[in-house]
Amino acid sequence: MSATGEPPRPDGGREAGTTLVEALVTMTILAAIGAIAFPVLRQGAASAAFGQAAVGVRADLRMARAQALVTGRRVQLVVSPQGRNYGWTPGPVRALTTGLSMAPTGAALSFYPDGSSSGGRLSLSNGRLTARFEVDPASGLARTTS
Repeated sequence: MSATGEPPRPDGGREAGTTLVEALVTMTILAAIGAIAFPVLRQGAASAAFGQAAVGVRADLRMARAQALVTGRRVQLVVSPQGRNYGWTPGPVRALTTGLSMAPTGAALSFYPDGSSSGGRLSLSNGRLTARFEVDPASGLARTTS
């Protein structure tokens, strides 16, 4: 029996649990894993956001052409002077997410009621990745180029 009157413990009297040193080692290991994993995940998320933006620009080029065909009027797609947004008239203005920009800034592509266009090239970039779009003047169709 102990001095408090409790019977002896089968583990020799040691308390169960973790020590401060064990907890600190565990936290250090988890921090190291996080330092390796999170930048990779962030880069993957940025690539996915860029891919979605590129798909959106291509869809908007198609929408501008379709609007010209349906309304029988010229539709102009314009990139803002800062390259941070674009839109077509008449139509919406699209703001690009942070870190994305379009070039050439101030560019304007016209789509005509017969399906043709003024033709031209646009690019979307996040500083690391670039998507290039080419609009055929005869057909008005947009395609992604390398």
